[in-house]
Amino acid sequence: MNAKKLVCMILVVVMCLPILASCNKGPQVMTQDMVGGIGGENDGFTGVDYGGNEFTFLVVKHSDQIKDYYGGAYIDAEKLTGDKINDAVFNRNTKVKEKYNVEVVEKVEAGKNPNEVLDAYVRSGDFCYDAVYGWGYKMGASIPDNYFADMSLLPNVDLTKNYWSPTAIEDLKVGDSVYLALNDISMNKLEWAGFLFFNKTIYDTFQIEATFGNIYQLVRDGKWTLDVFLNMIKAAQRDMDGQAGISKNDIFGLLSGDDSAADFVTGLGITLTKKTEDGFHELSFYGEKLLKIVDTMNPVFTNPDDVKNYTQIINGADTTGYDDQWQYARSIFTTDHALFASGSANATSEAAFRNMESAYGIVPMPKYDEAQANYVAEISHLASVFAIPATPRTDIGSMERTGMILEYMAYKSNEILLPVYYDEVLKGQRLDGDDAAMLDIIANATHYEFAKMYKMPKNERDLTAQDVVTRIFKTPQSAASTYNSNKSKLQKELNEYFTTVLRLATQQG
Repeated sequence: MNAKKLVCMILVVVMCLPILASCNKGPQVMTQDMVGGIGGENDGFTGVDYGGNEFTFLVVKHSDQIKDYYGGAYIDAEKLTGDKINDAVFNRNTKVKEKYNVEVVEKVEAGKNPNEVLDAYVRSGDFCYDAVYGWGYKMGASIPDNYFADMSLLPNVDLTKNYWSPTAIEDLKVGDSVYLALNDISMNKLEWAGFLFFNKTIYDTFQIEATFGNIYQLVRDGKWTLDVFLNMIKAAQRDMDGQAGISKNDIFGLLSGDDSAADFVTGLGITLTKKTEDGFHELSFYGEKLLKIVDTMNPVFTNPDDVKNYTQIINGADTTGYDDQWQYARSIFTTDHALFASGSANATSEAAFRNMESAYGIVPMPKYDEAQANYVAEISHLASVFAIPATPRTDIGSMERTGMILEYMAYKSNEILLPVYYDEVLKGQRLDGDDAAMLDIIANATHYEFAKMYKMPKNERDLTAQDVVTRIFKTPQSAASTYNSNKSKLQKELNEYFTTVLRLATQQG
């Protein structure tokens, strides 16, 4: 008997456990109208009356700090406020209520890992959650602890639909199982996909287009490559105050993340792992191509006149007046002191971007060369994703109910929330027609790095695959020894992770 059949059998057994407690004040007996449903809208979905009870998301936040969340306000909205996103969420949830007679609510837990939160609720015997939403890599690390169900087995769900982001789900699969998923209930597939901002004032002032060609056309023609990008960085750098060294008063080519050059390798076609024929993953980043990329990028990225990473900007700086240190770092870009800044759509909500006097544009991360087929936009491993508890609710829950409501909620989000976020919030606030076209390219280029999402290795003292790439950039003369001294441990972690997850069904039995 294969693992998926075992999982199905176990879920059926668990769903038949006695009802232990109730989280709802409404009736416990569900009535179902399978002819037309209670929802009057003819959208192809059959309505079911679930008695006015709650459909509850357990939202696991890293902390109570807003910028620590990486989840967005996409689950619940109490009333119409005039805010575009809030009102779209409210209207979507209203449609869900009309179709299934449920109240969509979220219950927030902060400062703990998902497995800790889930364990406490399961042990209490009062588990009243239908879905879980939390930081990507922390959710991934919780899978071997047997807290999540395989969503590919969830009744009434079609993971091939575009509102389930099927390409992202393919990246997140463990073998054939889907324990983590992305869908249009949240906008994280757009909000946390990496790309480049460019400052149009600096772009025009230093005649970047006259020298290199129109940046948007380069992207469209497939000629937006690493070499062009590096040359633009070098062309923009200027010592503006005449003082020794480059200060924040000067102009840089690029502001980038802590890992700087290593952050760009995914866009250049390097993946940390790749799937094998048996569905496992093996390390795939080390080789001639990576070493050539290091040789090409390092002369620019190690020159502080050309590139500044955010940590360098933050160290010793007075960040008074900014919501957090990262917003301060990005303000160097928004006040016309850098041609490029790496980031994601989430940054556009910051005051520095909203109040930026110069126009800015966006482009995808560059390709390695023109032969590379596609641009790549990596979704942050911090961005929140969805999972289904392996333990059904102890009151009125069922996997059929969960699947039915999630499917409809994602469908309605695609219809109501996504256009508002995409067309009005992103395209409508600062981006012109060319930038809107770039956003389309970025949206169709999203990718997850498996090794980042599943938090390997488990021991915090050991290097991750991304750590190894970073070290290779920092000390290229030791690249081979750095890789060889870590590859066995990293591959062992990958194999152990897969073996553990694939045994979950047997362990449950």
